[in-house]
Amino acid sequence: AGLFQGERMTDLTGGLGVDVFYWSRQFRQVTHVEQNPALHAAAAHNFQQLNIHNVNFVLSESAAFLENLSQPQDLIYLDPARRDNAGGRVMRLEDCSPDVLALKDRLLKKANEVLLKTAPLLDIQMAIRQLACVKKVWVVALENECKEVLYWLEASDQNSPSDASPIVATQLDKNGTPDEFSFHPAEERAASVEYSAPLRFLYEPHAGILKAGAFKIFAHRFGLNKLHANTHLYTSSDHVENVPGRGFQIEQVLKYDRKAVQNALPDLRANIAVRNFPDTPETVRQRLGLRDGGDVYLFATTHYPQQKVILLCRKF
Repeated sequence: AGLFQGERMTDLTGGLGVDVFYWSRQFRQVTHVEQNPALHAAAAHNFQQLNIHNVNFVLSESAAFLENLSQPQDLIYLDPARRDNAGGRVMRLEDCSPDVLALKDRLLKKANEVLLKTAPLLDIQMAIRQLACVKKVWVVALENECKEVLYWLEASDQNSPSDASPIVATQLDKNGTPDEFSFHPAEERAASVEYSAPLRFLYEPHAGILKAGAFKIFAHRFGLNKLHANTHLYTSSDHVENVPGRGFQIEQVLKYDRKAVQNALPDLRANIAVRNFPDTPETVRQRLGLRDGGDVYLFATTHYPQQKVILLCRKF
């Protein structure tokens, strides 16, 4: 909600009103639209108890509300339902409810700006191409788990090239403090990257960067080598400060071999992660005869050109 402010905004998918609660702090007048009578009533009741009086509650299906909306809005916000009638998750914009693609032209006629929230499963580049009016994208991660993707739509950006939309990967800590990494898709395509075997230090970008697809530009920005085209782990001989994500010092590079790993880990305890590797963490743990925990991190991974190894690391 802190990204926008103004006079009037509408949340077309109000639900219980959690998002509207925060929008009400940013806009003078907010409209909460909800088609489910129980959710509509609950939200209206809760806001009365919270003593928030700048929110108008409308029981309506979103498309019908848009059709009758006469007052221009500074912002319209949507968080479409991401499950089908059977409760299964959907991964395409056109399968969400409401269908933003079908409503797009009407949305942009009624509001100066539109903000769309989607699940992380949605392909970002496909969504940008389908929407064709994306001004900016935010990929939001909380404590290294990707939570949602926000698309800022504006009529003036109709039919703009898909690589013209900047993507901001935002990592929030438990206090809500953002750590942002911004890039254009064209930068990612143009970036060159060097591949190498593991050096002294290892870096893993945070979940927002990985979802955003900033694989080569990440290495380019921080002067890092990439372990492999399909391994999104990075390495350097010297320690690089302020790399967004997790950082480790590599103590040993080991064969994927029970005896070799157990000799390096006398207490047989480690935190195991797999990156571009054929086995699951549980399979690796069983094959190596290890228990979970401790302060050692093992990355089962593949480095250039096609070498499968175990990296024994500690966080720095």
